[in-house]
Amino acid sequence: MTVTPLRYGLDEADATIGPRLLACDPPGGARVVEAFGDVVNADHIAVVVPGNGHHLGNYFTSQEAHSPRSRGQLLLRTMQQLAPESRSAVVVWVGYHAPPEWYNAITNDAAYAGASDLAALTHYLPRDAHITLVGHSYGSTVAGLAMAGARAEDCVALGSPGMGVVHRSELGTGTRLWAGYGETDRIRLIPQVRLGRLGLGRNPLHPELGATSFGTGDIPGHCGYYAEGSESLLNIARIALGRYDEVTSAGLVSTSSTTESRPPRSARSIAAMEAAA
Repeated sequence: MTVTPLRYGLDEADATIGPRLLACDPPGGARVVEAFGDVVNADHIAVVVPGNGHHLGNYFTSQEAHSPRSRGQLLLRTMQQLAPESRSAVVVWVGYHAPPEWYNAITNDAAYAGASDLAALTHYLPRDAHITLVGHSYGSTVAGLAMAGARAEDCVALGSPGMGVVHRSELGTGTRLWAGYGETDRIRLIPQVRLGRLGLGRNPLHPELGATSFGTGDIPGHCGYYAEGSESLLNIARIALGRYDEVTSAGLVSTSSTTESRPPRSARSIAAMEAAA
């Protein structure tokens, strides 16, 4: 798949749509990148990368709670509530031609095509900001393939079907990898293979990739990772704020929606247990 690289800049904003667009295809295109909060002066920036089914045609019209815009706005509010003293921002990145349905997402063509644009975004953002990639479902595959070329301190994979790679070295160095899986999310049933452009690679908790597992609490199915007030959303926000000591591991649930959470278990406890199994 060959696509024209995105050009990032506030001059790309279409005044009829909104003033905070960092990039946008012409009408009829698929890609749109929107910023929430003061990105220019932010201390912490989370880049939300959604999975299949999202595109410019439904980006501004979807009223569903799990739409990319809703998730981005909710994540920003949560970050601001947890750390009102910090300057936070969220970029919602629908910067690739996402597969229209789940059954179209068995190849990594779209992820490969979009990864370089996602990596380029991180170099456009302020150099002194703490940047976190947050990929949900197929979006985590895009984020995984972008990691080697991205400038990001953290990458959070939510309900990942695979990071697009089979070896940790393919993810580059210097970026912490985190993973969250809801107890009722069946995405882990997807075979962890990659044969050329077929298959999405290993899931982030595979010992070879060694992600840190975090708690998601009682979230529903595959689309509940941003549920308001959930342990999942709180942990995403904590990671994006660099508050790693407050992140709870799988099986531990915080009793508070503030920064006062239970101490987490050993950072790599889940990955270590799987490696020993």
